[in-house]
Amino acid sequence: MTTKRNTARIVELPELVRNQIAAGEVIERPASAVKELVENALDAGAGHIHIELEAGGTKLIRVTDDGQGIAREDLELCFRSHATSKLRDASDLEHIASLGFRGEALASIGSVARCKIFSRQPGEEIGWQIENEGGRITEAREAGGAHGTSVEVRDLFFNTPARRRFLKQDSTELTRSLEWIQRMALANPGVGFVATHNKKRLYDIEPEMDLRGRVRRTFSAELADSLLPVHAEEGDTVLSGLVAPPAFAQRTTAKQMWFLNGRFLRDRVLIRCLSDAFHGLIDGGRHPVAFLTLAMNPAQVDVNVHPTKSEVRFRDSRRVFGFLRKALREIALSTDASTPGDHMLNALERRGEWRAGEPSLAQHELPDPSRFARERDQEPLVVRELPVTNPGSTPAASSGVPTPIDDLPPSEPSPWAARDERKGPFLVVDQTYILRTLPDGFEIVDQHALHERLTFEGLKADLASGQLEVQHFLMPELIEVDRAEVTLVSKHLELLAEVGIEVSVFGETTLAVQGLPARFRNPKAEEVLSGALHSLRTRDGKLDKLDLLEDVLHSAACRSSVMAGDELDDSEIESLLERAAATGNDQTCPHGRPTRVRFSNSDLERAFHRK
Repeated sequence: MTTKRNTARIVELPELVRNQIAAGEVIERPASAVKELVENALDAGAGHIHIELEAGGTKLIRVTDDGQGIAREDLELCFRSHATSKLRDASDLEHIASLGFRGEALASIGSVARCKIFSRQPGEEIGWQIENEGGRITEAREAGGAHGTSVEVRDLFFNTPARRRFLKQDSTELTRSLEWIQRMALANPGVGFVATHNKKRLYDIEPEMDLRGRVRRTFSAELADSLLPVHAEEGDTVLSGLVAPPAFAQRTTAKQMWFLNGRFLRDRVLIRCLSDAFHGLIDGGRHPVAFLTLAMNPAQVDVNVHPTKSEVRFRDSRRVFGFLRKALREIALSTDASTPGDHMLNALERRGEWRAGEPSLAQHELPDPSRFARERDQEPLVVRELPVTNPGSTPAASSGVPTPIDDLPPSEPSPWAARDERKGPFLVVDQTYILRTLPDGFEIVDQHALHERLTFEGLKADLASGQLEVQHFLMPELIEVDRAEVTLVSKHLELLAEVGIEVSVFGETTLAVQGLPARFRNPKAEEVLSGALHSLRTRDGKLDKLDLLEDVLHSAACRSSVMAGDELDDSEIESLLERAAATGNDQTCPHGRPTRVRFSNSDLERAFHRK
């Protein structure tokens, strides 16, 4: 049997085919086109950007700016592949300062849509217009209009029906576009943004709004007013922005935003820096909320990694990681990690189970408090439609601002902390929750979570001083595991011994535990070893020695603490509160769960309808 050889000749693909291939990487959906066009407007120095969408962006995307405009001779090159004003030679790739630079976006969009560009430069009496319908480009012709540039994209993917069939419902596509508009508005203080859909205004940001004001307009006043400022410098690298206290942590990273030199990123190194900074302050499975800007020399970062430009490569990632982790850890430790009572009142109001001015909170059945944070994260994105006004106009005070529920100020910090004597009497509920008065209200303390933190800090101090005491067993406890776990433990025997877990290999599937830290309270060797194995499996080869030690200590602290249901007298409670306060880090347990819920006098006045 003979095999027919492929005799096809290698040919150069037509430009239209090349552009449509590029469109498959760069333009996945209307949101991709919105992102590229708004980035071009920002690169042009726009002070106001107006985005108009119809049918989720599938029917129309129009981005209008008041930037520097495009000259006629440049306009005729806009739809040509790899034609750009931002690069001249290969050396420019080493220090890219603009948002766009590849010269692919307009050519890709023009190959799969009906496009039109109008532009008029400041000082010019007339403007110029050029069109591109699925790759058929016209010559530039005179046209009238305001100075700046307007790019119109109609019928996206009209000539690639297979791509169009992959688009979702208009509401879904609109949400994706709006997410990108919000990200770019947050990344660019000083630039005004207006977004409309089917001629109804959805989003409006004035140029003079700072980052906090933009967060307030985009998300809520409650979040914006609780954010803490961040600022740190190392050489020509500057970190700035806003970070939320642990109480605002969410189950997704939707409100975790990094901006590098004005560019929104989803970079794994940056996400890990923030996660590590809040390690032990936020419950597992939840993520900190932050809006952070990293400014650095463009030569120190490579943005030419991915067609969407959403990933970067730092030339000295170790230095950047260390700087960011240290700066963010300091701000994380300075936050108030206690759960303020006003969060619970807000959650009740949002669900309609209680509202200020209604008869009585006592008439409503109180839900399980553990649902509050969970339900806050699951609220859907609400697209608010505002009356259409001129792009440069200022909306009414209530436009785009959340309901008055979110306008309430957060619980104040604790100026009375120095006057807090941490004395009784105490009310203990269910032998678990300690209720005590404060100079400005009251708080409820979870005795197990607080003692976990205290035990954990003690174990860390013992380890740092080299005085970690081990309680040896009269007879080693033999624990059956699988072969892979034996191999894993054998690689880390010395590391485990350093944290007080003395273990040896006893057979092919058996480990012998000879001793555990003396601080452990009623230790169960099998449970402790199981926790250590879990940490070794998840961290092995990924984090440094200190991170692995902390994980093992987290597991150890839980097994050596006062438990829910243990009965404590007033003197024991006072001792627990005093010792915890001395650690300087007593508002969360080692796993990130809050140790206390705090109600201020203001919260009480609100609950009893006194204000």
